[in-house]
Amino acid sequence: MRRPTLLQKTFRHPLRLQEIVRIVIRSGLSDWVLLLHLDRPFPWIRRIIKEEAPPEQAEKNRWVMVRETLEALGPTFVKFGQILSNRTDLLPAELIAELTGLQDDVPPVPISAAREVIEDEFKRPLDELFPWFDPEPIASASIAQVHRAALRNGDEVAVKVQRPRIENTIRTDIEILMYLATLVERYVPNMRLFHPTGLVEEFKRSINSELDFAQELRNIRKFKNLFADDKRVRIPNPYRAYSTRRVLTMQYIRGTKLVDVQQDATGQFNKRRIARIGADVVLEQIFVHGFFHADPHPGNILIADGDVLCFLDFGSTGRLRPQQRKHLIESMLGAVNHDAERVTNAMLGICERSPRGLDYEALEERVSDVLDEYLEVTFGDLDLNQFFDDLIKIVVRFGIRLPSSLMLVTKALVAIEGVGLNLRPDFNIMEVYRPFTRKLYLNRLRPENLSRDGSHIAGDYAGLLRTLPKDTRELVDLVKSGRLQMGFNLSGLEPLRRTLDDVSYRLVLGIVLGSLMVSSAMMVQAGIPPFVFNVPLIGVVGFAAAGLIGFGFIISLVVNMFRR
Repeated sequence: MRRPTLLQKTFRHPLRLQEIVRIVIRSGLSDWVLLLHLDRPFPWIRRIIKEEAPPEQAEKNRWVMVRETLEALGPTFVKFGQILSNRTDLLPAELIAELTGLQDDVPPVPISAAREVIEDEFKRPLDELFPWFDPEPIASASIAQVHRAALRNGDEVAVKVQRPRIENTIRTDIEILMYLATLVERYVPNMRLFHPTGLVEEFKRSINSELDFAQELRNIRKFKNLFADDKRVRIPNPYRAYSTRRVLTMQYIRGTKLVDVQQDATGQFNKRRIARIGADVVLEQIFVHGFFHADPHPGNILIADGDVLCFLDFGSTGRLRPQQRKHLIESMLGAVNHDAERVTNAMLGICERSPRGLDYEALEERVSDVLDEYLEVTFGDLDLNQFFDDLIKIVVRFGIRLPSSLMLVTKALVAIEGVGLNLRPDFNIMEVYRPFTRKLYLNRLRPENLSRDGSHIAGDYAGLLRTLPKDTRELVDLVKSGRLQMGFNLSGLEPLRRTLDDVSYRLVLGIVLGSLMVSSAMMVQAGIPPFVFNVPLIGVVGFAAAGLIGFGFIISLVVNMFRR
């Protein structure tokens, strides 16, 4: 059976599509609707534009209108905007600033709705699972809300309950988003470089991960294992028996919200220590474990007794492969040593793939220009976020695609630096990074790590030597049988080919034109009938044809000259 097209899928949700279009038009963005030619498959849109489009608001910022529109469209579009706010490589800084301010705070659903979800998941009454369940949620967001509760053994827990039917709502919106992204690629050519459908696919993977609380439970367990021996950090215990895909139960941790700690003026908390611990822990997550909390903002952190950091909400995480972590460190060290080649190679190593025909020398020169700005900067004074932002803008100009994981790294670093600055205005994340890097390199020089790296290298060479005789034998057989083929791809010959085509075209046209005029003159001279005004008709036709061809040839030359 044929799968439905995106347009057919969109037709399945006419009421939601109409709601989206109305909101966009009322927000003053009707020109975007027309730019995507949405009125062609949906003629009713013209009527809505005529009846509901507001007058132009010249004084209102365009990007503010975009943010307000996304907030009005609901949780899916707010989440999509938050994902886009990480893509500093694609979007203008003014829009990024607006998207960063997107809020997904929504009123909680009634306890009856939360009860319905829990009982539907466990097929048991709520009272049997949780003898005590607080009907008032302690937190509420677009996807879920959190309630305090108690288990039969007396354990105090936090129960995260997914909103009813939110998954269906998000699935519908994603289908419409994907259709809109295909229209952007079709009708806005300069947006194709940013691959809008790929951005929607990336968002789809991210939101599906957040909707799957079983995945979040696995994330919690992994973080707990990674920081099991770290007394500075506390990760809540998850309860697998009381968790499903739509319900997540974890240990309730008592502590002070980081927002309240930032505003505290009593001296109860060691803010400098908390800021340094937060930065050090996030750096360790990124550069040591390659598995990090992608959204460490104040709402996701509690401070327990003894200035212990408690991370919450593990739905959004990022991963870095060992080679990516190595290249990130190399790029920063290259910046401090003003080594453009080192930074360029490191950035290319991080990126997903480089475009064919990449001008490496030009890229290295642009990287060198950026490094000139950091010429007098010491390692402790390097603005890590600004440095990454500058490099990202350069590689994007050269058509190089960046992995979303790198965007999550910059988001996590910006967030934790913001936490530190709110705690202590004089906080400098590089003061934490300097001893951290020293610890990284000392760790790399430990005998067990050197032995592991050496065994990996030896294994690679052993594999090469193991296959070398077979590869050599196959190569010799190809040479002997005459089946060895070599292909060459010569670039830069296209302008020469076009020039040769133009020359041959003009040469042939000149020969035909000359032949036509000579033959026509001979016809006139010979006086071959029939005659028109005592002149041979064939000769007149020949001269007329030659004149038309010659005139067209002159026009073609003039047009080509002005095009150049």
